[in-house]
Amino acid sequence: MFRSLLLIAKKELRRVFTDRRLIITSFILPMVSIAIIYSLMGIMIGRAEDDIMTHVTRLNGENVPASIQEMIKSDPTIDLSIESLSKNDVEKLLLNGDIDYHIIFDADFDNKILNFQSGEVPLVTGLYSPKHDYSMQANYKVSSLLENYRHITLANRLGDESYIQVYNMESNEIEIPDEDKGIDRGFASMIPLLVSIFIFAGAMGIGIDSIAGEKERGTMASMLITPIDRSLIIGGKILSLSVVALISMSSSFMGVLISIPFSARIFSSTGSFEFSQLAMSSLDLGLFFISMIGLVGMYVTMIAVLSMIANSVKEAGAYITPAYMLVMISGFMNMFGSSDVSKIFEFIPIYNNLISMNKILSGDGSVTLALITLLTSVAVTLIMLLIARGLMEKEKVVFPS
Repeated sequence: MFRSLLLIAKKELRRVFTDRRLIITSFILPMVSIAIIYSLMGIMIGRAEDDIMTHVTRLNGENVPASIQEMIKSDPTIDLSIESLSKNDVEKLLLNGDIDYHIIFDADFDNKILNFQSGEVPLVTGLYSPKHDYSMQANYKVSSLLENYRHITLANRLGDESYIQVYNMESNEIEIPDEDKGIDRGFASMIPLLVSIFIFAGAMGIGIDSIAGEKERGTMASMLITPIDRSLIIGGKILSLSVVALISMSSSFMGVLISIPFSARIFSSTGSFEFSQLAMSSLDLGLFFISMIGLVGMYVTMIAVLSMIANSVKEAGAYITPAYMLVMISGFMNMFGSSDVSKIFEFIPIYNNLISMNKILSGDGSVTLALITLLTSVAVTLIMLLIARGLMEKEKVVFPS
């Protein structure tokens, strides 16, 4: 029985690894394309951020008080020009990107500040364009500058800056032991999502062709006339598909690692990443492997069942697409959700695997959670295997009209 299972698996793996096109499209192309795409994303986003931060804001003002002019001129990233313009002209200049910000002060702004009376608060009007990044950045920059001016003015009125300070506060991070630090939070949230998507995507293309494709071409029928139990045939296909999914996932993940020097700015919460952070203890590696293998079993059997139901490759793709969306939604929920999830979610298949991987990478791995994910994954995998075996016994399914 086991020998027959291995024979089927070897036959499927031989078909994959002797086809150069499949090797390129399933293993090499994903790694190269992911490395290039993520690297380009990191480089372009980094350049855009640097460009915005180093850009000299073109600020036009009306009735700008001398005290504020001095503050603006002390900032080398702001270029101030004083010119009275109509609202239409200002809007046109902002829309065209000729200026980044326009600010208007009350004509008697200084007098109202110096001779303040209750209710007589001077008005400052600022205009910017949400169409341009430079203009939006200018809005934050000018708002921050005026906030500093407000603090200085209040301190002068009260005679002592400590009157408006009210209290001092120190917020310090606790020292976390090296064994509990884990990796960067951004990567700890992203890696489970990528692993999940890569496993499913790696199994999807070959899985559809291996089952629905053989049904459509009629080659499945030739296998069924051999003296091999039908459950072994589907079992061998699932076993080989699991191997392919793991190799494809490893290849794609290698592409992510290659891109890290350029993409860390996108994924890392600190904007940097050291490969040494990926070093994990043998226990954490074991727990991570358990959670990952659980995903492989569920995804591969899910794809097998949906491919068995379908009569053609196109139909199988239509059935599997909603499942792929479910996988992606689970990944994004884990990536952008809270790090402290309810215990109920730890019993939801797929999602609990992602939670477990996230916690392991963050330095909070739990043997209990890993065992829960293993049990739920095995349960789902066995249910899917029984469904696939049942479908394999139905003539209407394996011999579509």
